[in-house]
Amino acid sequence: MLKAPPINMGLHDVRQIGFRIRSTRRRKKLTQAYVAARAGIDKAHLSRIERGEKTASLGTLHMLSVALDTSLSLLLGESNPKDEVRVTRAEKRQPATDSKTLAQDGHYKTMLAGGLDSPLSMMMVQVSKQGLTETAVHGGEEVIFVLEGSVRVQFDKHSVVLERYDSVSFPGYLSHSLCAEGAKIARVLIAIAGDSL
Repeated sequence: MLKAPPINMGLHDVRQIGFRIRSTRRRKKLTQAYVAARAGIDKAHLSRIERGEKTASLGTLHMLSVALDTSLSLLLGESNPKDEVRVTRAEKRQPATDSKTLAQDGHYKTMLAGGLDSPLSMMMVQVSKQGLTETAVHGGEEVIFVLEGSVRVQFDKHSVVLERYDSVSFPGYLSHSLCAEGAKIARVLIAIAGDSL
């Protein structure tokens, strides 16, 4: 049986496809062994695809989409990222029950660095009008919570504007960047859960 040739794509695309596969698999609570067996590939091969170290053929991607019960277009990044971006507006958030405690403890002093012992990374970021110089892509899930000011989060051709206390969550494989809206510097809290590879 002839194998379909690998898809011609750059390293950035290969890593994003791997992130999408991993994110979809984890969201469905499936093991690598289970998905690899259903797709008819070796578990180690799937692991390398998920890490972006190996380019999958179109045939392999099709079998993985079947094994994951999802569409090939989602794995290739052809689906609409708007469907995967979840915005929570400040007015929808439940109010704090104890305003005194919030006033005393409502600020963040400790940031977490994800590693082998913790799947969670957190950072406080000050964002200017120029924004961050690089577009980010990673594994896991990301949440951006606006502490001060207003920011624009750009997802390829789609963007969302967040005001103070708004948040957005999305899979990290979506290419994203952020900049402050207006003249004021903004501060955001960014949390990344899961594999930040």
